[in-house]
Amino acid sequence: MTSGHNTGNFTSYVTDEALNSSKDAMQNEFQPKLLEGEIEAARAKNVSLYIAQKKKTVKGQKIQEEKLGTLIITNFRLSFTLFDGSLEDVAYQENNFLGKYDISLSNIDKIYQISDKKKRPVGPDYRNSSKVDAIRIICKNFRLLTFDFSVSDVGKGKHIADALLRFAFPSQHQVLFLYNYKLEYYNAVRSVRMFNQENDWMQELERCGASNHWRVLGVLGENIEDTLPRYYVVPKCLTNHEYLDAARSFQKGRAAIWVWGTEQAALVRMASLLDTIGDTTVENRMLESIRKCDPQRRQPHLVELEKILPSIQDVYHSYIKLRELCAPESDRSFMIQDTRFYTSLEKSSWLLHVSLCIQYSSELAKRMTDGETVVIQESEGRDMCCIISCLIQLLLDPYFRTINGFQTLIQKDWVSLGHPFSDRFGHVSKKLTTDQGALFLLFLDCTWQLLQQFPDCFEFSETFLTTVWDSVFLPIFDTFQFNCERDREKAVKDSKIVLRPVWDWGEQFSDKDIALFSNPLYKKPLSLEQDSVPDGGVRKSRIPAGALLMPGAEDLRQQFGNAEKLAVPRQPQSARLSRNIQLMRINTSDVPENDRLVPRSSVRDLEIWSQCYFRWMPMLEIKNGGFPQVDLFNRMLVNKIHRLQRFVSEQFTNFNHNRMSTNSVLNNSIMDTSDTQNEGQVVQIQINSFFPFTSYTGNSAELTDILTSNGALLADGSICYDTASLAYQYTD
Repeated sequence: MTSGHNTGNFTSYVTDEALNSSKDAMQNEFQPKLLEGEIEAARAKNVSLYIAQKKKTVKGQKIQEEKLGTLIITNFRLSFTLFDGSLEDVAYQENNFLGKYDISLSNIDKIYQISDKKKRPVGPDYRNSSKVDAIRIICKNFRLLTFDFSVSDVGKGKHIADALLRFAFPSQHQVLFLYNYKLEYYNAVRSVRMFNQENDWMQELERCGASNHWRVLGVLGENIEDTLPRYYVVPKCLTNHEYLDAARSFQKGRAAIWVWGTEQAALVRMASLLDTIGDTTVENRMLESIRKCDPQRRQPHLVELEKILPSIQDVYHSYIKLRELCAPESDRSFMIQDTRFYTSLEKSSWLLHVSLCIQYSSELAKRMTDGETVVIQESEGRDMCCIISCLIQLLLDPYFRTINGFQTLIQKDWVSLGHPFSDRFGHVSKKLTTDQGALFLLFLDCTWQLLQQFPDCFEFSETFLTTVWDSVFLPIFDTFQFNCERDREKAVKDSKIVLRPVWDWGEQFSDKDIALFSNPLYKKPLSLEQDSVPDGGVRKSRIPAGALLMPGAEDLRQQFGNAEKLAVPRQPQSARLSRNIQLMRINTSDVPENDRLVPRSSVRDLEIWSQCYFRWMPMLEIKNGGFPQVDLFNRMLVNKIHRLQRFVSEQFTNFNHNRMSTNSVLNNSIMDTSDTQNEGQVVQIQINSFFPFTSYTGNSAELTDILTSNGALLADGSICYDTASLAYQYTD
């Protein structure tokens, strides 16, 4: 019998059987867009996806929201595709390789199969049940998804579980999708130094003014320690033979390695002596060589990080507890944890580890500011050394607080100097987890804390940091997939892999997504400005890209001088902000004039990184609110400032001909930039607190225009705002 479905004035006489048959046919015929080298291993239709802590009301009862679609397993990802066409399922940040409900297999940490309401792990050491009702997947980036097969074809649950068992837990590095994805690639990254060439280290030595006492060591033979790069910086007073002979007494052959410094002080990383060596003579000689590199011949300050910071295993256990807290498996677990959230957070010790890293980095940065060379030491010199070394450089060097500088910093201290990403993040499955530890996440969290305390000192945003964290588990880009440079070189030689640096963000994202990597509050420090005036040259003054409001008339007169004169006085070192804007900004009085940051390191001064850790928990999302809404408002203000800058720049270009007064320039520019359409954007565009990682149903074109209209996108995907749009000549 045919039943009619009445929808308003239209009655459909299509049977339910016909509708279901059509949906089944569509799912059977659906062909996902596979990457080169990607193969489909398993497929199940009519799979129900349950998202933890996201509820809807049905007949007065609250249940987990259910989404019906097709689940596909490939050798690269787990892909879930919906067929209801819901606009809600469109995320604003769109990855070119992964859909909203796609998960790279490298991101999967644990899988549980649910059979007859019993939960069992899926892994190399376990056999899958003959009947699998559901699977629950816990990701390394805190995401949790549950797939139910109750309405799927018989046996599809086991079929999916077997495919995951085969591809999600690779026993060898060569099984990673990186070795299969060999699409031709043309490296477009130009502003990030990879530090795999001698010239990169030489440029860094010159930039820091340390080339008088330190030199680049190049070892091209095959008999050196595998975890070291071919080029790194060592004391100039030692010959190659002397240094390499002494390095054999240190773990992984890592004796004194320079990573950053000034003309007066150096930052050096060093491993511990081998356990078989009881005499510290070799270490003392190496410290003496470091002392000779000091212009004042002062003794370096040695810090044994293993005595003051948590171990790799401590960080791993803390990370697991934090993930359990931020990714509860059920609503009941969420409600229980919510009543004692801060107690559980304290027991995880995650913020304590963050606090210790910031505290000791700040103390060591102070020593270097006072002209004292610092040597940081741990067992292998490539774990906690990476965190402390990078934090010191972020506190002291404004260049590393830019987008390109931060990427260069990671490439230098983490990638080139051999942080074992593959071991620490479990890219290859092992029975024991003693090698695992989320040290890179700990570093990103420390950086995020600094960003909260000094919001105008960093060119990048928290969205950029979160995206970098997600990219660790994307086995398409080689940056975070290897333990050292030698492993990368071997993979290129033996397996012909194609190297793709993750810093080429244009490979993953469109301009609208890349635009969110920039921080609208960023104010470029004077040390990064090119304001030197050679003889007969012209000084160009720049208005910081992070300025929140155009200065008042008095400030304009100070910056531009009398509009009727050709001579313009020197721009003051810091533009005065209005009282209202000063009240809006976080207090940054701890930042000295020499660009050194002095952070607060107590646990009570730290916050939990909500965007990164809570974004997969829809119940915690604030609708039309939260920090992203404030961030969008700041971007809209910057948008108007740039239009005003361009207008004033055009007026001053023809200044001698038009003879316009300062008041008329200001009044005309304000009139041109105060159209009603742009004013309405402040109220009309609403985003949620986990934007851009959650659904956005507004006008994407309008939002994209706000984000990208004033940003210059570089070839490698970085943002470079035109802060020099207002240039003019002046006389002293």
